[in-house]
Amino acid sequence: MSGKHFDQAAAGWDQKQRRVELAAKIAAGISNALPLTKEMKALEYGCGTGLVGLALAPQLQTLTAVDTSSGMLEVLARKIAEDNISNVSPQRLDLLTEPLAEKFDLIFCAMTLHHIREVDQLLARFCDMLNVWGYLAVADLQEEDGSFHDPDAEGIMHHGFDPAELATTLTGLGLEQVAVAEVHSIIKAGDSGEERSYPVFLLTGKKG
Repeated sequence: MSGKHFDQAAAGWDQKQRRVELAAKIAAGISNALPLTKEMKALEYGCGTGLVGLALAPQLQTLTAVDTSSGMLEVLARKIAEDNISNVSPQRLDLLTEPLAEKFDLIFCAMTLHHIREVDQLLARFCDMLNVWGYLAVADLQEEDGSFHDPDAEGIMHHGFDPAELATTLTGLGLEQVAVAEVHSIIKAGDSGEERSYPVFLLTGKKG
C-alpha cells in the first residue's frame, strides 16, 4: 500500500467530521468489546493521524502506532508532542514486507484492510504477532457496490468485506471467541443526491 496519497491528505485529514465521528465509534466499539488494561502492549496498523489509537491509548500500557504514510505519522507525532503523550510511539512500517519481531497483547486496525491487496497474508501476520491470550480487532466497511469511494480515489483494493468470511479466516488462523458487531453506519449522498448507508463492522477475536 503506497503512502503517497495519504501523505498529501494528512494535513486536512482530521477536518472531516464524518471521519472523526467514525473513529470515535470504532474506538468505543473496541473498548466495549475487549477487556483493555493498562498492562497491555498494543499495535495499531494503519494508524493515520491517530484518531482511533489516541482514544484508546489511555487504557493501554503502550501503543506502537504504525503506518506506511510519513505524512500521517508527522501529524500524529505533533499531537503526541502537543499533548505530552508518553505511551504512543509512531513508526513507519509496511508489515507485509518488514515484519516486527515484537509480540503484542492487542492488535487493531480501522478502515485499513480495504487498502490492502493481500488481506489474508496481513491477517496471518497479525495473528503471528499476538501473544497467547492476545486480542485482535479489525474494523472496516461491509461489502458494498463500489459507490462508497469517489471514482478517482486511489489505493482502494476492496469494496468492503463480508465479515462472516473474515471471521472464518480468523478462526482458521487459530483465533477463538471470534465475534462481529456493527459499530457505525456512514451516511453518504450518491451521484443522484440520494443518501445511502454504509455499515462499518468490528471483528474481534482472541488468540488461544
